[in-house]
Amino acid sequence: MRKHLVPALLLAAMASLSACSATTPHAAAQPQTPTSAAAERTGSLKVSLLRVSESDYKVYDTPESMAAARPIVVAGVIDGWQQGPAIESYPGGPLEYRVVLRVQITEPLKGVRGRSSIAGNLIYIALDQGAVIRDDALPAEQWKPEKSVADFEKALPTGTKILAFPREIPSTAIGAIRIAGQALPQGARLMTVPPQGLVLEDPGLAAQRTGNQSALVGGREPLRAGGVAWTEPKNLSELVARLKQHGISE
Repeated sequence: MRKHLVPALLLAAMASLSACSATTPHAAAQPQTPTSAAAERTGSLKVSLLRVSESDYKVYDTPESMAAARPIVVAGVIDGWQQGPAIESYPGGPLEYRVVLRVQITEPLKGVRGRSSIAGNLIYIALDQGAVIRDDALPAEQWKPEKSVADFEKALPTGTKILAFPREIPSTAIGAIRIAGQALPQGARLMTVPPQGLVLEDPGLAAQRTGNQSALVGGREPLRAGGVAWTEPKNLSELVARLKQHGISE
């Protein structure tokens, strides 16, 4: 029995090439490492679990410009993680698993009040769970994700301070769900964030911070990907204060 990591989207691409080559190898999944990540300091949070893919995207050079363009902006703490849906990638292929980040809102900055998709002051953000483990003894749709919900909790634990720029996922954009995952409360909607859409305060960096160093880290992308304005706030309170100074407040 062979078992190794296989990203579902890579398998989809390889399937399309199978007519040209019958010997294309399956590559193990590796988290994408942006070139700007080298500028990041290492703390206690393991954001690499959130950086499993990369794509072209619109870069916002300041937090306030991004906040102005997004329908929802919230500050809060991680409330926990739960299993999200598993979605069909292509016929006969492995499923694409989502893990759901729960954020308890402590500062509703934009688009929160009166929003029916936010239940119990929590938002539910669907994130790519990463590669699945190939097991040749099973059909591809039964391969399981290499990273578990517990792995995400260990990497980014409950209580971590966080700022998010989410929006609801349209029901037509979720795809063909094969496994529903843990149910959400009545009325709550799964949300998504863009590459710059998560900022976390790293307790390890906060403990060792000196001088002009920041305790903030980007979730899906390094903060420096957006420019120096993202690294000017030194903690989440300063980032929230900056947004409020630019009129982002409810």
